[in-house]
Amino acid sequence: MIALVLSYLETHPWLVFRYQPRFEVTSMRLGEAFSKCQHLLGTPLMPKVAAELAAIYLAKGVAATTAIEGNSLTEDEVRDVLAGKKALPAALNYLAVEVKNVEKLLGDIHASARQGERFVLTPQWLMAANRQILADISVAEHVRPGVFTTDQLRVGGYKTAPPQDVPYLVDRLCEWINSRLDEAESLPDDFAFVNAVITAILAHLYLVWIHPFGDGNGRTARALECAIMERAGVPWISANLLSDFYNRTRSQYYARLNAASADNDVHGFIEYAVTGFVALLREQISHVQKMQRSVAWTNYVHQVFQSQPSSEAAKRRRALVLALPERGAERGSLRHLTPQVAEMYSGKATNTLTQDLNKLSELGLVTQTSRGHYRPALGIISAFLPDAAHRP
Repeated sequence: MIALVLSYLETHPWLVFRYQPRFEVTSMRLGEAFSKCQHLLGTPLMPKVAAELAAIYLAKGVAATTAIEGNSLTEDEVRDVLAGKKALPAALNYLAVEVKNVEKLLGDIHASARQGERFVLTPQWLMAANRQILADISVAEHVRPGVFTTDQLRVGGYKTAPPQDVPYLVDRLCEWINSRLDEAESLPDDFAFVNAVITAILAHLYLVWIHPFGDGNGRTARALECAIMERAGVPWISANLLSDFYNRTRSQYYARLNAASADNDVHGFIEYAVTGFVALLREQISHVQKMQRSVAWTNYVHQVFQSQPSSEAAKRRRALVLALPERGAERGSLRHLTPQVAEMYSGKATNTLTQDLNKLSELGLVTQTSRGHYRPALGIISAFLPDAAHRP
């Protein structure tokens, strides 16, 4: 056993299984992340809207973690594959298998959390995750899905941990991560959140360093990160945001990973990850608010027209205002915003549109900008959400 320990200590002295946090900028950002996650958890959404949002962000996470490893499917293509709307040519089917494998693993992680199961990291969990990630995929001869490698590997310029030390190192990692998660349970909610998010990032970092499997280590590490993030109280739709961030900033991701070991800059990687997490949380909340605004606006428009006499003109005006994009549209394009609107205006006199716009303006549903664009008057339902996009 001593020989095993000495082996990795000589080649990988950064595998110390400890972290001394720095609480300046990172803690403030994680405080913001906690606040935003609480906001998201308390956001009411219609079931259909919530399901759409979950599908969007699941596809983003799956697309991102596989793209980092070379999968060339776009985010839209991944979403279609996951929804069963897209079949790839036989020669490219492995790309679909890769994304479906990750989706299955993430789905299992989420199902476990929803059932209230306490997450405990074990070598068996990691093996099962890696086995799922590599299921039905052609791999190199030395790769055995879900089994620790016995070969010394190189990933780019990085030499992975000595294979004879891998079981010991994985055991150390599991013990350390579980102790940090146990510690978080005795802390106030906000401090527990900070501790667990940092633990998720550390788990990702250390697993990539150890590189216990012949293939699929990055995807396994990011799935582990996701599992711990959800345990930390991160909403499911947000638990994959870090994978999306790593993919968007891929060159920086690899540079930070390298600096964490080569320059002993673990905090630099954590600060990079936390900064990205907060940035994408802000982006996500903006997206959620936009979806909420759309639902509220649709309901408000229908409410306004309930007080109007039912007529063909009323139906046409309602369809027109609901088709208007938030950014607005030029008058010349209004009659063709959607096929439904185009059909309603087909054969109508030129001044029909003018009459409709005047009526919608009278009802307070449409505004005209100084540049002649027409916009939905969303300010009516956004009294506490000032948005430059709604100003003329």
